[in-house]
Amino acid sequence: MIDTNDKSGYYAALLFLIWPFLAVASAFRNYRSSWGKNILWAFIAFYGFVFAIGAESQGSDIVRYVENLKQLHSVSISLMDGVRYYQQSGEIDILRIVIDLVLSRFTDSQIILTFVYGIIFGFFFSRNMWYILERLKGKIKPITILLFTCFFLVIPIWNINSFRMWTAAHMFIYGLLPYLFEGKRGGAVVASMAILVHFSFIVPVAVLYAYIFLGNRLVLYFSFFLITLFFSEINMNIFNNVINNYAPQIVQERTESYRSESAVQDRKEGGGNRPVWYARYYGVALRWSIKGFLIVLFLKGRNFFTENKRWLNLFSFTLLYYGVASFFSSIPSGSRFLVIANLLALALIILYVQNREHEVVLKRFIIAATPLLLLFIVVAIRIGLYSMSASAILGNPVIAMFWNGDYISLNDFVKEVLL
Repeated sequence: MIDTNDKSGYYAALLFLIWPFLAVASAFRNYRSSWGKNILWAFIAFYGFVFAIGAESQGSDIVRYVENLKQLHSVSISLMDGVRYYQQSGEIDILRIVIDLVLSRFTDSQIILTFVYGIIFGFFFSRNMWYILERLKGKIKPITILLFTCFFLVIPIWNINSFRMWTAAHMFIYGLLPYLFEGKRGGAVVASMAILVHFSFIVPVAVLYAYIFLGNRLVLYFSFFLITLFFSEINMNIFNNVINNYAPQIVQERTESYRSESAVQDRKEGGGNRPVWYARYYGVALRWSIKGFLIVLFLKGRNFFTENKRWLNLFSFTLLYYGVASFFSSIPSGSRFLVIANLLALALIILYVQNREHEVVLKRFIIAATPLLLLFIVVAIRIGLYSMSASAILGNPVIAMFWNGDYISLNDFVKEVLL
């Protein structure tokens, strides 16, 4: 039952003004409260306000976005200028362009830009986290905590440095879960609007409407999912021919860099970089853990799913989408579709593992998967240190309003403290 005690919400808001990070910890501890998700939303907005762009962020999307805002602020822009700016941006979607054009009339501040990103991203992120938390029954199991931490870290709050893609991802899931699990048709509309945030979501949205047309075909989707575990390579020549022959001109032009032979070769060679072993395998560890869970759920929970339509909806679409995402993962930047598949699959797995009794096979698989999940969590948090500012953890909004210096990342902060 949701706690509707108004005073606890006021206390949480006061704590947020003093120490936001502790307020977020309190929100998760009191996850059945009515205010918890809003505290998380406020924290992500605060995180955007104190966002740190360190040396490691050079070349990332956020640097380009900040530079674009500064350039726009320095010139006068008419409506037609705005249209030309969109045409020259290299993007099909429009949300980021609209944000740029509106904010640039008032400011060129990176702080304000990332604050707005935090507000938008934080809304969808916080609602997705609480959608799962509000549906957990009974005493929380240790494996649920582990899986939910992975759910939190698959597309974490520091991913606002690539605002378009990952905001679209959480927006898609925000609409998708209520549609599948509760039958809310408006959810499909909301999920479809993710295309306005990032054009590549034409793929997930197409899968959604294919599912709506085909309906639940659990055995078929599971078979397709199994096939893609071993055969998931797209022939780039055929793929490019389809795009060039049937896609609109604007799509051809703005996806060319993703489909070029040089991009494919660069991806195969790892972009010229050889990251340390844990950076190479932490994502693989999560993916294979999730795939293992999905196989166990099908083999041991098939009767339950077929008898419960809302669970069947979620499981069927997850298997279908995971298979499609596996195919697209072979093209440059296509692995991002697998990230969305992981987020969706974890939502299903968390609800099932927490709310259902564990039989022997599931118990044994949980033991086997735990080290892999822990590897993912540790490495994902380590990556977050590069853009999570020290002020996001140690500061508060009052101090941030009067702070005139640059924000440094936790990674740089730890280095300064230790060295």
